[in-house]
Amino acid sequence: MARTRMRPFFLCGLTPFLFLVVAASAQERDAPPRLPEIRVTPPLVPGALPPSSTPSRVDTLTGPEIRRDAPAVLPEALERFPGVTLQSEQGNRLQPNLSLRGFTISPVTGLPPGLSVFLDGVRLNEPTVEEVNFDLIPLEDVERIDVIRGPSVLFGRNTLGGAINMVTRRGKEVREIVPEVAAGSFGRRDYRLRLGGSARPLDYALSLTESLEDGFRDFTSARVSRVFTKLGVTEDGTDATLSYQYSQDRIKQAGSLPEREARNHPRRNFTAGDFFEPELHQAILNGEQQIGERLTLTGNAFVRALDAEQFNMNQLAPNSRLLNRTLSSGGAAQVAHDGVLAGRRNVLVAGVEYTRHDVRSRTFEESSDSRELQADLTDLQDAVGVWLQDSLTLVRDLFVPGSTLVLTVAGRWDYLRHDIDDRLGGPSGGVHEFNRFNPRAGVNLNLSERLRLYASYGEGFRAPAFLELTCAGPGAVCPGLQVGVAPDPPLRAVTARSYEVGAQARPLAWLDVALSGFRTDVGDDIFSVAPTGTTGVFFQNIGSTRREGVELGLRGHFKLVEAFLNYTFTRATFQDQVELFTPLPPGSETVRPGDSLALVPRHRLNGGLVYRPWPWLALSADARYVGAQFLRGDEVNRQPTLSPYWVANAGATVTMRGVEAFVRVNNVLDERYQTFGTFAANGREPGSPVQRFLTPAPPLSVLAGVQYAF
Repeated sequence: MARTRMRPFFLCGLTPFLFLVVAASAQERDAPPRLPEIRVTPPLVPGALPPSSTPSRVDTLTGPEIRRDAPAVLPEALERFPGVTLQSEQGNRLQPNLSLRGFTISPVTGLPPGLSVFLDGVRLNEPTVEEVNFDLIPLEDVERIDVIRGPSVLFGRNTLGGAINMVTRRGKEVREIVPEVAAGSFGRRDYRLRLGGSARPLDYALSLTESLEDGFRDFTSARVSRVFTKLGVTEDGTDATLSYQYSQDRIKQAGSLPEREARNHPRRNFTAGDFFEPELHQAILNGEQQIGERLTLTGNAFVRALDAEQFNMNQLAPNSRLLNRTLSSGGAAQVAHDGVLAGRRNVLVAGVEYTRHDVRSRTFEESSDSRELQADLTDLQDAVGVWLQDSLTLVRDLFVPGSTLVLTVAGRWDYLRHDIDDRLGGPSGGVHEFNRFNPRAGVNLNLSERLRLYASYGEGFRAPAFLELTCAGPGAVCPGLQVGVAPDPPLRAVTARSYEVGAQARPLAWLDVALSGFRTDVGDDIFSVAPTGTTGVFFQNIGSTRREGVELGLRGHFKLVEAFLNYTFTRATFQDQVELFTPLPPGSETVRPGDSLALVPRHRLNGGLVYRPWPWLALSADARYVGAQFLRGDEVNRQPTLSPYWVANAGATVTMRGVEAFVRVNNVLDERYQTFGTFAANGREPGSPVQRFLTPAPPLSVLAGVQYAF
């Protein structure tokens, strides 16, 4: 049983705000408080959409905020946001699952996704099954992250629960050469070299990264090697950048353990030998041309080549090896006009994009003396998107002087075509086409610079992915969560209808408050199902599901202290009765309306603070509580849940004369807890009984590093 002590956590979360309340009583008000003007950054419209005309919740991290907690991958950086939960299905820190508003994005092939991830305007969801390889994201070179919740016309398909948009850094006016080294628990070593500067009209940035670790679990070493470079030019209204990234990683995976081992021997590896080894080449060209004062043309083009190998050790079946080769290319063009319509401000955005993916997936079954090709499939994907969005200031001075009422209406048409070929002559080939028009509408009532209200309705769309189409029935189970070779019943596209209301306020000069409520109704949701006696999954439409909840965020900044406190309630449920296969006997379960989706905690609370007693020293602490979750495979909610847990972290940073040194302590109280759970057959016990399998979280760990800016 995980040790859950709620009282210390709430004290830890509330203490920074109690301090701020007391301190604020003596504050001198030099200026009226205003809400922060953090602009939403769509993939192709930097700075074009201010929050006063954005009818949805948006959270933003800047470069210094990203690096403050020394995150290894993107999901760790986003954990400070309301409602973000991580699950470590693979048993290593580089491949977590991320859950937001009951939707998931993951590097695991087998989890139906509901979030989109972008880097410099390019979608990072892989065409195999819309998964995202977080280890390939150059997080150390990201200077801004926006999390936009809900379906979005600008971000397109697969954005059911929201979009994560990242912008990489450019060279600065002052030349910099910054080497960095860090070392910590479980053999972690990080080596980085960052260069940057400008010689107008050019600017440049280069970084080299090598990260190594042994892992806290047995046989879970990892190596991440990356080169990232970016060249920019700014002159006469033209702004263009060209970036290139090369990554080559090797990550050994531990996965989950039988419950008894997970609690008593959490360092063990049940199927030692699993690994993931990707190699990536990626080039992105972005351009922006200002035409006069009101018209902006933007566009991008990219090419992306990914070779990936995934090896899975199995107790009850032959080992599996997946070889994926993907070549992606495409581009987008967009026009934005910030003008006046009938005497009122009007911002119009229109765009079009095209992407092609050429994918080849081969699956082998292997034993000690043989290797057999089980599947050899190709998929040529063509995707087209066309969108239009208009934000019109309808009324000024509606209730109070200076107030505005802004109406936003938008629409997007998406088309996706799969041309699948079975190179072994099997029945998995075929052409699949999906298209849909998705509308969106919202209003922003900006009562003052201290208070904004908004409401919106939007629809989203996700077409079945390559892997899902080839593994779409009990006769087409994917071995090792990979591609299948049997005829499939057709899958229908997933649709989402989302409603959101919210408020942003600055009641005091030192305090920002954001409150939002949401409901997303999903039709023809696609679910991954693991039948009894198999080591793979297949996919099926399961009817309707619903995600609804409330998100509350507080942020304060007074003199020497910054603090935040978030609470999220999320309820994710089935809305139709459906029969699902399950690893649990007798092999199927009848899910009824109101049953909860697995691995979605209803309650999440987190808070933290940064205290700067002197300009050269920053002390930080944060903690989070994650509520109980049903295990995957228990969609009828009859088995014991994954225990709730809370964990605290601390850190310190010293900056002096070009030298920056830091130390970060994670899980400072050495809590033992698990973040993921499922059911599987235990091949090491007589009769291979189906048992609870849990993934233990890392114990107390320390990371310390230093960098020097020349």
